Amino acid sequence: MLLDKVTPVDEHIAKRLRQFRIAAGMTQDQLGELTGISFQQIQKYEKAKNRVSASKLFEISQILNKPISAFFYGIKADRDYYNYNFKSDKKQVKEMKKFENDVLPLVRAFRKIENEQSKKYLIALALSIARQKRKKVKHAYS
Repeated sequence: MLLDKVTPVDEHIAKRLRQFRIAAGMTQDQLGELTGISFQQIQKYEKAKNRVSASKLFEISQILNKPISAFFYGIKADRDYYNYNFKSDKKQVKEMKKFENDVLPLVRAFRKIENEQSKKYLIALALSIARQKRKKVKHAYS
């Protein structure tokens, strides 16, 4: 895939940009002036002729008073186009539950510790245990 090739996501963002700009009652010229770019560049963004950089999209989202996520809402992942290896929903749910059951209670407990030295010792202990486990795994395959 070429890096400069316009993708379905770029086209989706372009459509949303046009919708949001029109809904805000703003012309391409006005949006261009507020963002410091020409109305022709806004036009190219809206026709998906040029990609919108992340920083420019953030700036535009602020001007149009939209969360940046609104530009991505409704995108359907095209696994073939992007060649992503998606995890199944079931696997994602299982991983999230494991995270919620294992990691979150640990983080919550850690944040309640007021003594900074105790926190440092606890981190060092966790890192030490993690290294020991890794060494044991290496030896098991030797």
